[in-house]
Amino acid sequence: MRRTKAAIMMYTAWNIWKERNRRIFEHTRADAVQILQEIMAEISVRKLACGGPEFSVVSRC
Repeated sequence: MRRTKAAIMMYTAWNIWKERNRRIFEHTRADAVQILQEIMAEISVRKLACGGPEFSVVSRC
């Protein structure tokens, strides 16, 4: 779970950085929804390439 949160934070930071660069160098703007869609797309591609995290269900008594 901790690695998943870290990965989401990294993808979020990376996409915010890319949007910053687009605004400065390409003079274009994307809204928050578009950036979120890019983050989700990158996470999906990573899942397809590497597989998703394995969550095991263990009953605790």
